[in-house]
Amino acid sequence: MLRRLFQRRKSERPGQLGREFAVGDVIEQRFEVEQIRRGYMGIVYIAYDRQRRRRVILKTFQNKFLWDEEAISRFNAEVDLWMRLGSHANIVRALDQRTFMGKPHVVAEYVHGGSLRVLVGHLTLREALDYAIQICWGMGYATKQAAIMHRDLKPDNILVTLDGQVKVTDFGLAKMLPRWQWSVSQMDPRSAATKLRQQATPDVLGGTLPYMAPEMFDEAGNIGVWTDIYAFGIMLYELLTGKLPFDAMRDESLIRMHLRSEPPDPRIRKPELPSEAVGILMRCLAKRPTERYQTWFEVEDALQELRIGAFGRALTTTFPDDDYAESERLIEQGLAHMKLEEYNEARSSFAEATERDRSRADAWGHLALAHLKLWEYHEGLHAVEEGLRRAVSRNEYGQLLCARGEIFAKMQLEEQSLAAYDQALSYTPNAPRLWRERAGLLLQLGRIREAQQYTERALTFDKLDPVAWHQLGDIQRSLGSTKKAHDAYAETLKLNPRDALAWARYGLCQAQLGQVRAAEASLQMALKIDPDQREAHEGMRQVGR
Repeated sequence: MLRRLFQRRKSERPGQLGREFAVGDVIEQRFEVEQIRRGYMGIVYIAYDRQRRRRVILKTFQNKFLWDEEAISRFNAEVDLWMRLGSHANIVRALDQRTFMGKPHVVAEYVHGGSLRVLVGHLTLREALDYAIQICWGMGYATKQAAIMHRDLKPDNILVTLDGQVKVTDFGLAKMLPRWQWSVSQMDPRSAATKLRQQATPDVLGGTLPYMAPEMFDEAGNIGVWTDIYAFGIMLYELLTGKLPFDAMRDESLIRMHLRSEPPDPRIRKPELPSEAVGILMRCLAKRPTERYQTWFEVEDALQELRIGAFGRALTTTFPDDDYAESERLIEQGLAHMKLEEYNEARSSFAEATERDRSRADAWGHLALAHLKLWEYHEGLHAVEEGLRRAVSRNEYGQLLCARGEIFAKMQLEEQSLAAYDQALSYTPNAPRLWRERAGLLLQLGRIREAQQYTERALTFDKLDPVAWHQLGDIQRSLGSTKKAHDAYAETLKLNPRDALAWARYGLCQAQLGQVRAAEASLQMALKIDPDQREAHEGMRQVGR
C-alpha cells in the first residue's frame, strides 16, 4: 500500500523521498564519510569520528527497504542484540545507535584488516587453530553475557586484524537463547538480557546454506548453541583444508548432504592433519545436535588440547578489547543503555565511570542526562555542576550547559533554560542542536518570530536536520504561512520519510491549499506509519467534509 501511495503524481509528493549520504558528507558535524560499501540490503559508511578521533563504521539499510517493515524490524533487532554484547576483544563492538535521515544507524568500531574469507586456503595448522580458538572466546562470551546465538557464522563474518586478532561481526540473524540453554548463574531477573529474552519472539529461518546445520531445515528442529557449533565446524573444516566439506551446484543437493551425508575425511585433502583434528571436526559436524559439543568452552578445550599436542602450549595470547580506559568503556555501556531506554542501568554505568575517573567532564554530562530521563532533576543539576568544575574544552562546557538547559526546561523554568542555552552557545556557537533546542523552547512560549530566527540559524549549520525542518514547518503554520509550512514539511519528508506527524501536517497544509487528493494520500501515509496519529485522523475528517 505504501508503495502504491508513492506511485501517484509527482505533484502529490514532497520530491524525492529518502536520502543516502555521499563521500564527503559530514553527519551532524561529527562523522566525515570517507568510503561507502553496499550489499544486497545494507549500506556501510566508513567515516572518521571527530569526537572519538578514529574511524568507525555506520551501518544501516538501503532506501529501497525504507518501507519493508520486516527488514526494519530485523535491523533494529540486530542492533539491539549487538549493543547488549558490550565490549569483548573478539567481537566487533557496537558503539552507539543513532537515527539519521529517518533510518536507524549502528555506529561500530572499524577493524583494520579484512575478513577471514581471504585467508581460507592459505593458513598453517597453527594459524587455523589460533583463529578458531579466538572465535570460541568471542562466541562463548556472547552466549554467557547476553544469551545470543549468531546463526550466520562463516568466514565472511569473521574479521582478522593485521596483528592476528579475530573479531566476530554481523549479528544480523542472531536470536536470544531460551532460558534452559543459558548459564544458571546468568539468570538475573533484573538484567537487561533477561528482560529481552523474556520478550523475544520466534524469528524466521535464516543463515547461509553451506554453513546451516541439519536442524535448521526442520520446522521442529532443536536450534541452540550446537547449531552455531555446526557452522563453526564447517568453517574450521574450510580453514584446515581450504575446501568446504559439502559442496554442490544445486541447493537441493546441498541440503540433502547436510541432512544425510557424512563429511569426507579431511586427511584426503590434508594428509598431515593430526587425528585429533579429525575427531574435533567430526564431533562439530555430527548430524544429531546431542552428539555435538554443547558449549563453546568444550570446543575451546578440545582445540587447546590439540594445540598443546601439536605445538607444546595452549594459546594464551590475549588482545586488549580496545584502547579505551575502563571509564570510557563504562560510558559506552551507559550510552548503549540510554539508546535502549534502560535509564537505571545507564545511570549506574555513568556513575561508576565518574567514580573511576572523576576528572571526566563528559561522564558527568551523561550522568546528568540519565538523571533527567528518570525525572531526578536536582541530581541532574548536581551532575552538571560537577562536570563544569572539571570541564576544560569549549565543547565540554557547551554540552554540559545544554544539559542544564534541558533539565530547566523539564522543570518548567523557562527563563533559566533559555539562559543556559545562551551560555552554551557562547562556547559552541556552531552547534545546530543548541540553536534548534532554544528555538523549540521559544516556540512553546509563543515567541514565534524569535523561534523562527533560531531555527533558521540551526539550518544554516545543518541543512540535513529533519527535526529542524519539521520545527520550521510548525513555526510557519503558527504564523499562518501555509505555503511556507508546506515546503518545510516537504523538506522534512525528503530527509525522514517515516515521520508520521510530518506527513499529517503536510497533508493538512495540502488541504488548506486546495490539494484535496494529495492531502488524502499524505494523511493515509501518516496513518500507515502510525495508525493512532491523532492529527491524521482529524485531517481525514476534514478532507471528508
